[in-house]
Amino acid sequence: MTYLLPHRFKKIGVAIAPIGFALWVFMQMGMITHALNFFIQETANNHFAFHVVNVSIAVMSFFSFLAGIYFITFSKEKIEDEMVQKTRLDSFQFAALTQIIFIIIGFFSMMILEEPSEGGLMLFFISIIFLFWLSFICRFNYILHIKIFRSNHS
Repeated sequence: MTYLLPHRFKKIGVAIAPIGFALWVFMQMGMITHALNFFIQETANNHFAFHVVNVSIAVMSFFSFLAGIYFITFSKEKIEDEMVQKTRLDSFQFAALTQIIFIIIGFFSMMILEEPSEGGLMLFFISIIFLFWLSFICRFNYILHIKIFRSNHS
């Protein structure tokens, strides 16, 4: 694949993806807002600045998570050969199949149970995106590093 990043980006992605995800989850739970309230008391004078800092942290954490996932997914391995490329393609196909199955099950469950709220639907679509990338990363690394390692040491 000609569009892959150098291998060092994988280490950067492994570092920033969990940090960005944790900050984003904390933001969704309101913990960042409480921490900002503790350090910077929100008043009528600084309400706009408080809101800007709050939203900036949410945006930076979400996009750092996405950048980390991108770095992990599209970084070359130390040895990038045909087997790695085939494993990468197979993992993309597996992730797409997993995503389609999740979408079908999700929509059928929405039809049977009840119509979700706007927030629930947004969470469903975000989880579809994350499911694709995380299933790709898990399967690719499992096949490449664990399954092949076992076959070489048997």
